[in-house]
Amino acid sequence: MKNLHKISAFLLAGAVFLGACKKKKDDHDHDHNEQELITKVVVRFSSGSETVTMTWQDDDGLGSNPPVIQNGTLKPSTTYDIDVSIAGENGVDITREIIEEANEHQIYYGFPSTLFTSFQYRDQDSNGKPIGLRARVTTNSNAGGGNLQMILVHNPIKSQNLSATPWVYNPNIGGEQDFNITFNVTLAP
Repeated sequence: MKNLHKISAFLLAGAVFLGACKKKKDDHDHDHNEQELITKVVVRFSSGSETVTMTWQDDDGLGSNPPVIQNGTLKPSTTYDIDVSIAGENGVDITREIIEEANEHQIYYGFPSTLFTSFQYRDQDSNGKPIGLRARVTTNSNAGGGNLQMILVHNPIKSQNLSATPWVYNPNIGGEQDFNITFNVTLAP
């Protein structure tokens, strides 16, 4: 009988131990948010009836093929509304997911003054911080242009932004980059 109690106690302890391990594993898996694979970014610049679309597409993800980039030409001295849409694996639109997790995402914009003379975010998270899927820019009055860099960061420390507008990404902001892309934008009448 003593052996039966020892075996029962051993089995009960083992079940509790295994259950605790499983729970920890499930908790870990639940808390871990895998980085999304971004395969396509579409950036639309709209002014009146004019729309200029720029795209970045990388169908093989981290594979050996380079991304295909469609740059664009904007008019000088023109105000454009920017709308960004993002697709993941198999072309699935994940823009809505980014909006739903707005406090955990921001697109940072970097560009020279030869490209845009003003920039403002047109969307924000529940804390009043920018998301970056919508913005407004005014192009420089001179022909020319420059590079537009866009970085989508997951879990940035948004309060660590070191410049007001645009909020250019700085490593102190932290987080993980979901994409870091550059468009060559031309300004021409």
